[in-house]
Amino acid sequence: MSFSHLYRGSFYLMLFLATLVMSIDATTDNQIAMLYPPAVAVAGAIALLTVDRRTGQGISYGLSLGLSWGVSIILVYLEFQITQHLLLSLAHLLVYLQIIKMLMPKTVEDDWLLCALGLMQVLVGTVMSQSDEVGAALFGWALVSLWVLGLFYLQREAQRQRAARGVMVLPAPVPGVPYPGLFDPSFLFASVRVVAITLALGGLIFLAMPRRAAIGASRRAGFTAKHLTGFGEEVQLGQLGEILENDSVVMSIELFGGSGNRTGPPDEPLWRGTTMGRYENGRWHRIRLESKGFSSEPLLHTLPEQVLRQRIKLEPTDTKVLFGLRPMLDATRNGAAAPDFNPVDGSIHRSEVSTSSYDYDVYSSTDLARPQPLEDYPRQERFDLMLQVPEPLKTRLRAIARPLVAAIPASDVAGRARALEHYLRDSGGFGYTLQMDVTDPAIDPVEDFLVNRKQGHCAYFASALTLLLRSIDIPARMVNGFKGGDWNELANVMTVREKYAHTWVEALTGSVFQGSKIPLWITLDPTPSQERNLVVARVGGVSHSVRLFSDLIRYVWVFYIAGFDAERQDRLVYRPIRLLLSQARSGYEMILKAFMTGFGGLLHFTDLASFFSKRGFAVSFAALVLFAGVYRLVRWSVRRLLRWLRGPDRDPSALAAGVLFYRRLTLLLAEYGLVRPPAETPNEFARRATGFLIGRGPESEPVSDVPPEVVDAFYRVRFGHRTLTPDVLRHLEARLDLLESRLQV
Repeated sequence: MSFSHLYRGSFYLMLFLATLVMSIDATTDNQIAMLYPPAVAVAGAIALLTVDRRTGQGISYGLSLGLSWGVSIILVYLEFQITQHLLLSLAHLLVYLQIIKMLMPKTVEDDWLLCALGLMQVLVGTVMSQSDEVGAALFGWALVSLWVLGLFYLQREAQRQRAARGVMVLPAPVPGVPYPGLFDPSFLFASVRVVAITLALGGLIFLAMPRRAAIGASRRAGFTAKHLTGFGEEVQLGQLGEILENDSVVMSIELFGGSGNRTGPPDEPLWRGTTMGRYENGRWHRIRLESKGFSSEPLLHTLPEQVLRQRIKLEPTDTKVLFGLRPMLDATRNGAAAPDFNPVDGSIHRSEVSTSSYDYDVYSSTDLARPQPLEDYPRQERFDLMLQVPEPLKTRLRAIARPLVAAIPASDVAGRARALEHYLRDSGGFGYTLQMDVTDPAIDPVEDFLVNRKQGHCAYFASALTLLLRSIDIPARMVNGFKGGDWNELANVMTVREKYAHTWVEALTGSVFQGSKIPLWITLDPTPSQERNLVVARVGGVSHSVRLFSDLIRYVWVFYIAGFDAERQDRLVYRPIRLLLSQARSGYEMILKAFMTGFGGLLHFTDLASFFSKRGFAVSFAALVLFAGVYRLVRWSVRRLLRWLRGPDRDPSALAAGVLFYRRLTLLLAEYGLVRPPAETPNEFARRATGFLIGRGPESEPVSDVPPEVVDAFYRVRFGHRTLTPDVLRHLEARLDLLESRLQV
């Protein structure tokens, strides 16, 4: 591959990734958004095979103006009329201009313009989304951009040298190839070094740049949030078909103990979302939503070791519902309004749907038997709702439930509830499946599940248990949320995906009085866990080791790049720096105090103020002079020791000759237009000089090995601390004389 083709191919790859960053998450607003990256790739391939291969080909300047101001603007207008998304429509104008410019003959200025168009697309993409896919594409674009900028510099320098007056800088065995043998180890090492240094410096700037109190929380008007598969504020039973679960991420969760240290999750955590109480014709409806602020008292009156803090980053969703472990003591949000608490059912929610990720913290009690603080005991209307079952169905369900709890006294409400849970989950008579078939459409879907099918997903099991409990006068409600998640040991973070959506039951067993009457709800999960886990594990099909690595990358992106807000920056950067400075200050104060009580007391300095005096100045000056003398003595001793270890001194004449031979070489070649720039090493200059001599023809080719010989001798003398023998000196002088005579031919 020639250098020109390598440069152009890399350049078009960079433009493709820039368009991918902008388009990868825009499909919800424009169904054809993902067609733009392939279009850029095809345009790049066409340009590489035609426009960039032969001069004079490509779209003319006049035609490009017509396409830019005519067709492109018309396409943007039509897209806006259809989608009503102005930002995305204008962003696609960048793609149209980019494709037109790619198919035109290009100069250095055109390359800069294409770079600017690609950068603008990247900025639009990062504004519109912060998803994992955008982060991966953005990282790839950054790496390729650094590579392209290196090639761009070489390409520009080659064009400048070709434009110079007849000076050949490098050999050109193939016409138009300015850098044959580009992929040598030194070039690759230099490229890797530039990328590493750039990323390191960029990372330091990213970490140190002050953040606002809340970052990334701005709304992106006109863009819709994602609907969660398997989760909703209503549940419909009796549908036909199969639930299609997917592997998309819902939220990422960091867990902290009461002392603030990272900790692992409890076994099969239930991330509680919303509750449903009204059942009509196979459909569950959500309980009424009310808003109330959290109180700090439950958290303040809880022992730190009994508090589990969940730092949650929720992906953009089309629901106000938030998730957390019950019982929840408090919920906060850094630099923004805290989540609202619903006293009707003990759930939490936000004030409005957000099209960006939503960060919040939940503080939960590790005592699962503790009642949910601040939750209201159901009033008579809601109490009756928790017992509501269609009358014909209630009679048939009571006939199923009563034999199962006949041996348990009516006063043992929790025992009766767990007996019904055991019947559905552990008896072996019911199976888990995602297939939503109906055996008898004439009866209620729950009765059809209990009597005929005896197979279903979690919503069927939870619905059946809720109605069975109500049929024997135990108030119950259905809960929708997520169960479990993927725990990553490398990042200490739990990733909850849509496939973990789950439904379970809460039964009212009594109440306690804590300033007010608080209900006692017990959590029941009638779904067979083992069968459900097997079905969930099959979704996605990604191995555990790959999942660990991908989730680790996602965690770094979500929490430390896209979610690197002011609080996290203070905790990870500024707070350790302040602590280090504080410790250093304490140490210096201790040293100063010891100095004042020891050496200072010997010189009658009673405190620091007495040190700043004429006598203190004299003592300081004498101490600095003594320190300088000791430093020079130590330096002289070290030099004498090193000289003794190296043996006799080198011959100064040999050293001067080695340097003078190299200087003579550079001056001689400079007369013929070959000058070593400051950024080029002598070894690289020697290789370039060899190519220069070979390119001059048969007169100079026999002496093409003179520059490497002279530079090798220069390296041995200058950096190897060796001496040159008289025979070597005479040989180098003869070779330089021959080089000079050949160049004059």
